[in-house]
Amino acid sequence: MMRIGNTKKWIWGSTAAALLAAGYFFIGGGDASELDVPIFNTQKGQLQINVLQGGEIRALRNVELKSEIETPTKILSLIPEGYLVTEDDIKEGKVLVELDDSDIKTRIVDNEILFQTTVATYIEADEQRDIQKSENQNLFMEHKQAALFALMDLEKYLGKQASMGVLKTSGLPETIEAFDAFIAATEAAANKPLLKSAETESTTAGTAKPKAMAKKATTGRINFLPFLEGNTLEDGEAQQKLRQLEDEVLLHKSEESLAKQNFEASGRLASKKFITQSALENDELTLEKSTLTVKTAETALDLFKKYEFTKQCETFLGAYREALNKAERSVRENRSRMAQVESKFNTAKRRYEVELAKKEDLERQLKACVIRATQVGLVAYGDLNASYSSRYTESIEEGASVRLRQTILTIPDMSNMSAHMNIHESQVKKVKIGMRALVRVDAEPGKVLEAKVAELAVLPDSASTRYTPNVKVYPCTIHIDGTYDWLKPGMNAKIDIVVNELADVLYVPVQAIEVEDDTHFCYVSNGSKLERREIETGLFNDEFIEIRNGLTAGDAVALALPQKGTADGQKNAPEKELDLPAKPPAPVKEKSIAKS
Repeated sequence: MMRIGNTKKWIWGSTAAALLAAGYFFIGGGDASELDVPIFNTQKGQLQINVLQGGEIRALRNVELKSEIETPTKILSLIPEGYLVTEDDIKEGKVLVELDDSDIKTRIVDNEILFQTTVATYIEADEQRDIQKSENQNLFMEHKQAALFALMDLEKYLGKQASMGVLKTSGLPETIEAFDAFIAATEAAANKPLLKSAETESTTAGTAKPKAMAKKATTGRINFLPFLEGNTLEDGEAQQKLRQLEDEVLLHKSEESLAKQNFEASGRLASKKFITQSALENDELTLEKSTLTVKTAETALDLFKKYEFTKQCETFLGAYREALNKAERSVRENRSRMAQVESKFNTAKRRYEVELAKKEDLERQLKACVIRATQVGLVAYGDLNASYSSRYTESIEEGASVRLRQTILTIPDMSNMSAHMNIHESQVKKVKIGMRALVRVDAEPGKVLEAKVAELAVLPDSASTRYTPNVKVYPCTIHIDGTYDWLKPGMNAKIDIVVNELADVLYVPVQAIEVEDDTHFCYVSNGSKLERREIETGLFNDEFIEIRNGLTAGDAVALALPQKGTADGQKNAPEKELDLPAKPPAPVKEKSIAKS
């Protein structure tokens, strides 16, 4: 609520100025006895404090039919403004607006060629992905099989127990079961995403790798000679080779021993001249050959133990290790190749989605060239809530061009109406959401509509400040109760927002108040004189103001101030009387303050 002060002289200024001007005109500088002053008897009763503003009737909800065409297009046909859309029109799909679709049809044809090319690329990329998956599986199976054969070759050469010992020392899968676990872990790694998110890495950071994958193969040299001792080699190829060489040494030693016995026997016979010297020499030669054969067999056995056995072990072990490494490398290579194929597929898929969206959007725009009825109500051109300048520049008519999202037609919902008003910044603090309001429409005089304040802007209207920077107004929306067939959008209205209702208070018209140095005065008639009296005021509306002290009910107060010269002379004598004419004028008809 607001009180009268030095800054609030505008409340009665316009009315008082008019009355003063009339008073000066009739007075013409004469004596106080020539003054004809209208009188108002102080009233006591109910006083309604309100904020009165002019506004415009609007619908709370508008169905706006807008252009959905990306490029500016022309209106080919348009339903007349004011046409009443019915339920039958909605069922029949009545055409309200028809826009030019020639440009969109051309764009659809051009897009179709590019779309088909994109579809073919997308299908090819999808098929290539399946092909690459199959090739990766085949390549991995080849390396898996090669590693398995290498393990079997090692076991075949050394024997199972010896090969397990060598592989355990080397840190490689030593059995078929361990090999299968290693391959399973490798395949699982192949199925993991190439790029991990931070959440996935944090989740798997503490997870231990499979046992076979956690082993680290040693590359140091292994001493294989201890495996030749005892029966460690079991029945492997190495054991068979070792036996063969050892048997050859034994056989040749037996032959040497026999040749030696023959030579010694021949020597005894030759000394007695029982055999010839050449026979002795032949036996000697046979002995020498047997001795050389023994040395050759022993050398072969020694070479096998020192070199060939170790070489073969290293060869088989290296082949097995390399086969495992190739299996692991194939996983990385497969992932790399698959990543490239996936990248091409994703690119092709994204292009397909983009082109498909363009195709669907063009088809949607083609359908949007024909706007049909979807809402019952009166048809209005343009945006009803837009400013007058916007509606003037964006004319809606056949042959006119419309831009994207421009409102072509508006069909207001007549079942829920409102009033829009702008409240001056000096009054906005009085208004609160939910306050009662009274709406009077100029087109229907005498009718008062009940309403309430529903929306009040927090910031002033920027559109109004553009043209009048010094005037700040706040948009406010008033919801009207009930439904009225005669109420139409665009009608002018006066809105009274009921700020307060005072009961049993004294009040006088605002033009009866004079303000001087933050002090309020009024002129009270005592029959023949006007008495200037200081008063205390309270709340006020556009017509009346509350009197808290200085007057009583029935006091006759002047509605026009005395002559300027006379009033100035009373500045320091607030209760000095002024002469009134012998015959007072007829009293002004008192205004009744009835609660609306």
